[in-house]
Amino acid sequence: MPSLVLSLLFAATAQASIPADDVLARVEWATAVPELTTLLSELLKLRTVNPPGDELLAVDYLDAAFQKEGINTERVLLSDGRASLIARLPGSGKQRPLCLLNHIDVVPVEAARWKVDPFSGAVKDGFVWGRGALDMKGMTALEAMTMIQLKRLGVELDRQVIFLAVADEEVDSQGVDSIVKLWDKVNCSHVVNEGGYGLQDLFFPGQTFHAISVAEKGAVWMKMIASGAPGHGSTPVPGRAPEHLSRALAKLATRKDRVDWNPALMEAFRRTGVEHGGLSGAILQSPGLLKLLVRPKLMKTPPTHAALTDTVNVTGFFGGKAPNVVPSEVGAVLDCRILPGHTAEALIAELTALVDDPAIRFEVTSTTNANQSPWDDPFFAALAERAVEGQEHAVAGPVVSVGYTDSQALRPLGVHAYGYVPFIINGELLATAHGDDERVPVSELQPGLRRLLGAVLDVSLDVPEGARRLLPTTPTGPR
Repeated sequence: MPSLVLSLLFAATAQASIPADDVLARVEWATAVPELTTLLSELLKLRTVNPPGDELLAVDYLDAAFQKEGINTERVLLSDGRASLIARLPGSGKQRPLCLLNHIDVVPVEAARWKVDPFSGAVKDGFVWGRGALDMKGMTALEAMTMIQLKRLGVELDRQVIFLAVADEEVDSQGVDSIVKLWDKVNCSHVVNEGGYGLQDLFFPGQTFHAISVAEKGAVWMKMIASGAPGHGSTPVPGRAPEHLSRALAKLATRKDRVDWNPALMEAFRRTGVEHGGLSGAILQSPGLLKLLVRPKLMKTPPTHAALTDTVNVTGFFGGKAPNVVPSEVGAVLDCRILPGHTAEALIAELTALVDDPAIRFEVTSTTNANQSPWDDPFFAALAERAVEGQEHAVAGPVVSVGYTDSQALRPLGVHAYGYVPFIINGELLATAHGDDERVPVSELQPGLRRLLGAVLDVSLDVPEGARRLLPTTPTGPR
């Protein structure tokens, strides 16, 4: 009996001291990658287009995959055909849970424009094709396979790892809102979700920049409404609503952008400069030189322009019912995005002063506040370190996302939320998200899984504090 006890104690101690890299070496990659490819392909075959959503199709598929592995699940029903899924792996409770968040709805598609059936899940020409491959069933598959591998490897975790596949991210965010209502049962301290990618040649040719979103701009959707007396279209009369709207739009076009150098972006430029080196790298590491010499180029590039400024974008019009009737009200739909620290009230005041017309009013239809997570954080460090592992001329840094994700609903709860889909892609592939021929390289499935699984292990393995992998939060020099 004593020898049995000693053997068990030795086994437990040995397991507790296993570093993340040793665990990764035990993954049966020869079978894991084909499984992951099939998992993604099958998810892409499910028509979870929102509206109407039909996310229960994906919930059924993922639930069955987890049940097969003995992973506990819970469904959160929204309405007929709509649901989210929670799956859990147990931990010792030394740390609060870590959440792997994804959404399982996808945007509509113009199938006639595609080279393949967008719901075929085709594995062809080195890619897995389908609506949602990038946004974001590719990440759903990675996170699901991370859960499966953790279960199979049988490692001891010092926290729960919770998989959250939510409905309705693309329209009304009902899925994450329902999770927030259950937050006492989730209570994650950290979340990884969609956001940035590993982007080839983003700043310098030959360099890959792994963008990890730590912040998201707030969305202020509003109507700019012009009022005036109605009348017959045959006789132009000054001061009618369409004329006021036309003048207001012309003034909006003269709006001067005010650059706000968010600290996250400055850190991203600094890290990029450290890795690249040379004169160009030195410029990126100097805030003064960056603002003086690089600002013009950044402002000419739409993505960086949007990340540096509050934006006002006209996305539609409404008003007239017949060509021979001048309506009393016409308007434009505005999609405005504001940076962290900025407010909808300040933007409305700016636009009101710019238009300077009492016949124009602004009506807000929806607003979300910008928010931000710190990047001096162990999970961010783990994601950043795993992102560049084994690569030459690669760097990872914090960025501000110009779009909206479900992370925005979780940060006010005190969650450190990071957006990173660990695939390396180029600009051409990035443009297929929400576009034609959306696809993920098959060659990125294994590296993507290794990056995500490695980062989760780095911060979740139940090991003595001194045995935990030490992760730098910033690069110290060129790789």
